[in-house]
Amino acid sequence: GSSEAENFTKQQMMELERRRVVRLAVALRDRIQLYVDGDANGARARWTSQGEELVEVRYGEQILNTVGTMYKLVSTEVIGSWSEGMDAKMKATGMQMDAAKNAATAAQNTAEGEGSEEDALPAMIEMMWNITVIDISSTVREVVMKVLRDQSVPDDVRKKRADAVRELGVIWEGQNKLVADDVQRSVRNLYVSATAAAMEATLDKVRKEEKKSAAFGA
Repeated sequence: GSSEAENFTKQQMMELERRRVVRLAVALRDRIQLYVDGDANGARARWTSQGEELVEVRYGEQILNTVGTMYKLVSTEVIGSWSEGMDAKMKATGMQMDAAKNAATAAQNTAEGEGSEEDALPAMIEMMWNITVIDISSTVREVVMKVLRDQSVPDDVRKKRADAVRELGVIWEGQNKLVADDVQRSVRNLYVSATAAAMEATLDKVRKEEKKSAAFGA
């Protein structure tokens, strides 16, 4: 029945999420391996270079900074003192709670908004961004914990991994675009780009229909 189908779909989603976490954990383990192997300066230079590339893509700065913050906080939970760990955990939880509250507010503003779609777009993007923050923070926590609590490696390696993740987090948390974005301008540009793409698709469809009509002598 429908309940069996729902359960099967839920199981599939859980399995997909598990695979995503494993894949990301392997990628993080590989990213910090140079540091763990003893070349801390080389690792920092590589992370900075990677961050400089990632920060330039659309919304790259916001995503990279959020990932960096979570790397720093979760690793501090693992290797920091009791008070540092509690403080880091509270900050990470606060990030998720703030994002959930902001997403709900933005959703309400979108539902109650009047005027054009362009007027509603900032609230829609705000809502989507905060949902993304919730996903990033929960996923990064699982990924980092998997890497730092890996029982297949000795304690000293786990400690080096935690130090590496925390340093990586500090670097990525602080990286910015070379040219700062104006949020409203980027929102408007996104709207204009989407509108232009839709218009181009419509024109392309018209051109194809005209060619087809001409081919049939209509």
